[in-house]
Formats: sequence, C-alpha cells, structure tokens
Amino acid sequence: MFKRRFPMALLPMVLLVLAGAGWTAEETRPASFDHPEPDRQLQRVIVFPREIKGKVELVLDCVARIQPNGKLKDTGCYTDNQYQQAFTSQVIKASSRARMAPALVNGKPYEIYMQFRIAFAADEYKKKKIEVEDEDDKKAVKAAEKEAEKAAQLARNMRTRIFPNPGYEENVLAYGIDHVAGQRVIGKKEPWNEACPSRAHYRLLVRAYLGEDGKADNPSIEFGDGIRPIASCLDAIKATIVNSLYVPAMADGVPVPSTYIELFGN
Repeated sequence: MFKRRFPMALLPMVLLVLAGAGWTAEETRPASFDHPEPDRQLQRVIVFPREIKGKVELVLDCVARIQPNGKLKDTGCYTDNQYQQAFTSQVIKASSRARMAPALVNGKPYEIYMQFRIAFAADEYKKKKIEVEDEDDKKAVKAAEKEAEKAAQLARNMRTRIFPNPGYEENVLAYGIDHVAGQRVIGKKEPWNEACPSRAHYRLLVRAYLGEDGKADNPSIEFGDGIRPIASCLDAIKATIVNSLYVPAMADGVPVPSTYIELFGN
C-alpha cells in the first residue's frame, strides 16, 4: 500500500482554490468515452465473448493512444490467462469501431496516452430448451436453438463499465473510483524511444507528481520484469515524463494534483 499524498480532509480546500483558478473545460479537457454518438461509445460497442458461459466478474487494465480525431490506436489490455484474453480480444475488436471525445490542451487536440479499466459482469448462463412440434424439422430446431441462446444471453444481465483511470490506490482513495487520471500528450520524438532497448524485453513503472496545472515533476522508476535498462535509458524516460504536456487529473470536473503512473517497456 502506498502512502496517500492528498488526504481526504484536505480535498475540499484544494477544490475550492482550484475552482477560482480560471481553468475552463473549453481550453483543456481529458479524452472521454462519452462520444456524442452512443453507438460509437466503447462501452456500448464491446460484445461479451460467446464462449464464456459462467458468471462473470472481471476487471481488465487497458491502455490506448487516443488520436486527435477520437480514434483509438494500439489498444491493449494486460492479461494473465486465456480467460482474460477472450475479453481483451473483444475490447481490441470494439476499439477499431469506437470513437472518443478527444483531449484538448490549451484549445488544441492532441494524441494522448490513456489508461483505463473495464469491468465486466454477468449473471450465470442458463439456457432453457425451447420445444418444437417436429424434432426432425432441422430448420425449426435451429431456429429454436438460436432463440434459446438469445434468451439465455439476455437473462444474464451482462454489464460493462469503464473507469477512466488505472486504479492507482492513493488517487482512488483521494478522488474516488470514477476520477479521470492524468493523460500524457505523446510527442512526435520522445527521448526514451531512441535511448531505450527496442528489442530486449523490459518493463518499468514510472511514478511522478502531476500538478493541477498539468506539469509533471519528481519522477521515480520501479523495475518490473525483463532486463534492467542502463542509466541513459532511465534518464530519457524521466526526461520524457517531465517535458511532456498533460491534461491533469480530474475529480468532479475540477483539475486536481495526483500521482501519475505509466508503464514503459517492450
């Protein structure tokens, strides 16, 4: 468990100060899943895997690069097994058709790195046989099977919910499960792309303080799996974090200070 940087007792004061800081949603705003066309929203486009029949309670950690036109690029989710992969495949498939409300920084749309979680839930799958008058009528039997399948799926009460943050504990404790995490603008040429290994496997977790003004500071790196990159790579990652543009974290529509986290690696 990580120490909370922003205790709940201080939150009302922080929000009060920020509310009068002259920040407007028209100038800087995070990318959002609330696309004006409902049938383009990711949470509505995702289809439950047909092969999953049992009760479902699953949360996937996902990332995507949100384009200035609202398209999702390089969408992926972290999976540990084939069960999770079945849902991840549906997320990736849906992301090609979904659209986002893009991020704005100082009134200009940018490509941003977005981290989010998708919660899947469904009741137990129970399929009841539908009787047909003539069991030898293959067409009627097939139609009955299709009807029974549809009824069983509808009865499951399948639910999909998206949280626009990676679930970092201290941010959730301070701002709730629905807060919008900080979003980093992806630069055309980022220092770490050339300084870090392009083939060897490695994974690093970077943490940094992200102010309500959208400025990052004090990055730290935690080693995950794979090789341990050399100092020049680590310095380049820190430089990328500090020099990037950001949309700050949001709580109840107000920009707030937060801990920004991002995974780097191959």
